[in-house]
Amino acid sequence: MIAGEPCWRDASGAAALDLPWRVVMPDGSTRTDPSQWAEDAAVLAATGWVRSTLTAEDVAALSPPPPPEPPGWTTPAGWRLSTTPEAVSSLTSLYVLAARREQLGIPQTINLTDTNGEQHSLTFSEFDALMLAYGAAMEAANG
Repeated sequence: MIAGEPCWRDASGAAALDLPWRVVMPDGSTRTDPSQWAEDAAVLAATGWVRSTLTAEDVAALSPPPPPEPPGWTTPAGWRLSTTPEAVSSLTSLYVLAARREQLGIPQTINLTDTNGEQHSLTFSEFDALMLAYGAAMEAANG
């Protein structure tokens, strides 16, 4: 939907993309099926519905807000890691395992998934630095 497209306005001036299925006339009777009563000028006048066009404000009001960004921390590389308790626990566990492998001299690549679902491969050294910054951010957030 964009500004300038046709719409309907109720008696209060609020925009609607479609007419309601049923309207109540001043005498208490009702009309159903807007494909029929939309052509009856008397019904439109009595119920307050008028043809109009959408404004930018209407489009904003009729559009759902964007979903909230999941809780996260932006890495120095610009991608985000989740900061939910489950993610913190998972990353901490992964770090403990990676640190032990590093101590044992087992080569490894650490794969992390960001909040957009993209995979990032890190060396242990990169992961270590990332986890220090992540931990500092979590500590600061929990102040």
